[in-house]
Amino acid sequence: MAGPESLLAAAAGAMRRILVDYAIARKARKRGGVQKKVPFDEVSILVDERAEELSELDEALQRLAAQSERAAQIVEWRFFAGMSIEETAEVLEISPATVKREWTLARAWLNREMER
Repeated sequence: MAGPESLLAAAAGAMRRILVDYAIARKARKRGGVQKKVPFDEVSILVDERAEELSELDEALQRLAAQSERAAQIVEWRFFAGMSIEETAEVLEISPATVKREWTLARAWLNREMER
């Protein structure tokens, strides 16, 4: 994994951690916990509105990774890094059709998990 795609993959993981950590801190503040400052104005607006959802998404992604690490990576890279089907396929060294199929299945699985 070399080149700009690997940088995007690393950025996706970092963005996921930032959003989830902020969401957890936000939930803790609502329950009287310690406040954690995050310097990203846009991130804080998004997370403030969807803190619970982001926390649930992270938990669901962890469960998905236990079943299929590749499917979880595809979701992370497509959702958090905004990678295209083609970019994701290149990073994973698989066909775009496989990425598209696993992306569709992973989204359906996550939607079902998030509704529980």
